[in-house]
Amino acid sequence: MIFMTNSYRIKGSNCANRLRSGITQLILPLFILLAAGFSSCTRNPVKIGINLLPDEDFVSVYSTDTVGVRAYTMYDEMSVSADSTVMIAGDIYDNYFGTTHCDFVTQLRLMSAWVYGEFTVDSVYFQFSPTKVSGDTAGVHYIRLYETGTELKDGTDYLSVQDPDTIHFLGQYRMPVLKADSSYSIKLDLSVGQYLFRDTTMFMPPADFYKNFFRGLYFGIRSEANPVMISMNTADESFGIIVYYHDKDNITHSYYFWATERAVNYNRFIHDFTTADPDKMIRHINDFYRDTAVFQQSYNGVFTRLDLPSLADFKNINHLAVNRARLYVPVHLDGNKYLEKNLPSKIYLRYRNSENKVYAIPDLVHDVSFMDGSYYTSKDYYIFNITTFVQKYLEGEIESPSVEMFYPASVTQNAIFKANGNNPTIRFDFAYTIY
Repeated sequence: MIFMTNSYRIKGSNCANRLRSGITQLILPLFILLAAGFSSCTRNPVKIGINLLPDEDFVSVYSTDTVGVRAYTMYDEMSVSADSTVMIAGDIYDNYFGTTHCDFVTQLRLMSAWVYGEFTVDSVYFQFSPTKVSGDTAGVHYIRLYETGTELKDGTDYLSVQDPDTIHFLGQYRMPVLKADSSYSIKLDLSVGQYLFRDTTMFMPPADFYKNFFRGLYFGIRSEANPVMISMNTADESFGIIVYYHDKDNITHSYYFWATERAVNYNRFIHDFTTADPDKMIRHINDFYRDTAVFQQSYNGVFTRLDLPSLADFKNINHLAVNRARLYVPVHLDGNKYLEKNLPSKIYLRYRNSENKVYAIPDLVHDVSFMDGSYYTSKDYYIFNITTFVQKYLEGEIESPSVEMFYPASVTQNAIFKANGNNPTIRFDFAYTIY
């Protein structure tokens, strides 16, 4: 019995030891497998099996902010200024930009057929409705009207310095006190109506009137002291000359000579930068000097050019797709005139080809909101998305990695930007994929 008990104890102990040894031998390989599994779970799942694929199946994503931006202030007095709707006249002064003078030439169209025989002109009025008014509206200002002798044609590129070709003076008349979105009538000399009615056979067909008889009307403003500036829109159909007359039966009629939305017109802009404050005057225009400030002016004045010459290095990279290309342009605020509230809310971008023709960048053509060009008050800069422009440059569809800022004709504000090593300065954010 004692022997059997001892034998049982020895066998039981051996069994337990063998069990523990077996479990240990089982757990160790299991632990190693689990550890390997957990280790594989902590790796980037994108890279699992990476060695099983050929190198050409992968893409590499890069980003850089080391592409330098060179900024310059430019001026092109031969810029195209024709616009189908906006007409601008008057003068403005800016301490940085000097004096800008604006006037324009427009066709007058006949608004109805001429059906009357004998007539007598009773009175003549010039009517206009400014959409924007700035400057000394209560000062003494005069409108100046001339007939022009050159036919205005659709499709012709009229330039900022285009000669108005005045041939007949229609008079100078004092303007009333002005405010935007109001209509005004100024009585003209009776001779203006008699001159327009001197040959009514030229009223039929109506095209003969503005092609051969009265080809254009020049409109300018002269101020005795502080200047005024007004903008008008032909789409409103509220600009032109009204002649009141009576026929042989003493019945009163009115006849309209109107600048319609279909009328051809162009604005003339004359810039005199030398009249600016000597301490604030623009020092470098068209000389490609990299000053710490660059300038953007309304009415086809100076503009900012941004060059990205380092992009040329990326043209040699095959299979490059642009993911992001953005310009960040900080503004200069002087606490006086150049305040956030006075900045244009949006600025556009264009580029030039080797023939000096200008085109809106493809990002703007695609969608204004896509290009952006908005001012962000929280950051004190404008943001421009030029992703498509950069892609087309790298693919050879656009010749030069340079863009220019520009305004539509309706914008009246100027802007100044920090550039070329200023703090902060213009920067370019560029991200791309090589596939």
